[in-house]
Amino acid sequence: MPLKSARALLVCIALLSVAVGAQDSIRGFSAEAGRHEMQVEKQFKAIPSPAEERRQHRIFTSEPHPAGSKRNNELAKYVADEWRKQGIEDVVIRQYDVYSTDPKSTSLEMIAPVSYKATLREAAYKEDPDTSNPGISSAWTGMSTSGDITASLVYAHSGNPEDYELLRKNGIDVKGKIVIVRYSNPYSYRGFKALTAQREGAAAILIYSDPAEDGFKKGKVFPDGPWGPETHIQRGAITYDFMVPGDPLTPGWASVPGARHLSPEEATSLPKIMALRLSWADAKPLLDNMDGPDAPEDWQGGLPIKYRLGGERVKLHLKIEMDNSIKPYYVVEGRIRGAELPDQWVVLGNHRDAWVFGGVDPSSGTASMLEMTRAFGTLLKQGVRPRRTILF
Repeated sequence: MPLKSARALLVCIALLSVAVGAQDSIRGFSAEAGRHEMQVEKQFKAIPSPAEERRQHRIFTSEPHPAGSKRNNELAKYVADEWRKQGIEDVVIRQYDVYSTDPKSTSLEMIAPVSYKATLREAAYKEDPDTSNPGISSAWTGMSTSGDITASLVYAHSGNPEDYELLRKNGIDVKGKIVIVRYSNPYSYRGFKALTAQREGAAAILIYSDPAEDGFKKGKVFPDGPWGPETHIQRGAITYDFMVPGDPLTPGWASVPGARHLSPEEATSLPKIMALRLSWADAKPLLDNMDGPDAPEDWQGGLPIKYRLGGERVKLHLKIEMDNSIKPYYVVEGRIRGAELPDQWVVLGNHRDAWVFGGVDPSSGTASMLEMTRAFGTLLKQGVRPRRTILF
């Protein structure tokens, strides 16, 4: 039962307690066992502290910590040490040799009809000193291929198959060209956008956040509101994990040291296309200079320009150099052994790695998970052991 955020467990327990508070028993429990269960839940809920969770959250978000990075590996040891202090049993750090993705360099330049060099950076804000951290990387897309190309630009709306059909009806062929698509309108996973562009023969795909979906068209932007500002970059990977989940080079078996790995050429879920993420600040000059037919009304976005389909006039030079290779990843494991049914497990998990700081995803879950395990560890020290084994 992997949880995106361990906070979900605390919510479930709280809701359960509210639901049964007015009853004399809990469904599925005898009257005596139900009273005991409610007492244990009351003890459990008294332990977690918002202040302690806030402290843990700051530790996890103090520095960028992408998967496989030195900082993320340091945090693995930190979690293991914390769990041991909390009283969690059988704590171990397990190594998995995983096909990893990291940028070496990325650059994008419009060379015609005018010159423009994309910044590929998010602006720093005095309201949030972390935005000035030198460890923040420039824009990049996980699992992009490396390459150096010069090609014309086509606007392909959301990058779904029907969007390319509309382009064909307008006489626009994307083979060998660079396509630019919006992150979400309507929603489709960025990996599906990349796969569709790859199947259409595009040389590369640019994915940007349009203010119609995440920006001033929705409301106040950061730092005055929750929506993405001008230079906001949504990060992530384009792995085709909807085709084959997990490590692309070990489909169906664990990536433990010594395991057999496919070659990247054999891997079904590895993209074969260059990909780069953009802010709308970097996308606007490109879109504003495009030629071709006007885009349909429902393809028009939030920028104060006329969106066109393009195809010839705008020419870009895109260079991406990636370090896509096998690297050690570390997973922390601990458990509380069950008192009566130790071979039956309840599994609770959350990830630790982040594209940058991971303030929401995953660090809100990581911090709440550590506060949850502290509560379980505290109960264990008080002699309260679960019936089944809980594996963290």
